Amino acid sequence: MKPNLTEEEFIDWWLEKYHNTNIEQVQKDHPEWMKDPQAHSRDFYQTYACTQEQHDEWYEWAIERIMKHYRLSKKRAKRDFALSYINVAPTVKD
Repeated sequence: MKPNLTEEEFIDWWLEKYHNTNIEQVQKDHPEWMKDPQAHSRDFYQTYACTQEQHDEWYEWAIERIMKHYRLSKKRAKRDFALSYINVAPTVKD
């Protein structure tokens, strides 16, 4: 049986591609964020924000990843990803 996809995988994709880092490195660079992650989630997403174009590229990759991993249609993958999207999508810069 295939292991489930993780939120970290989706976050690391855009961190690595657009910011040359990953969650592990962010935790090392900002240890204060780890003391109370909920209080610093806005700081994290603002610090590592992406452009709309980057976000759209990441979203297409994420949907394709879900479709292939779970063998779902695109429509079903988008529906199933909706709640997880809130936790893993990069913030879009103005």
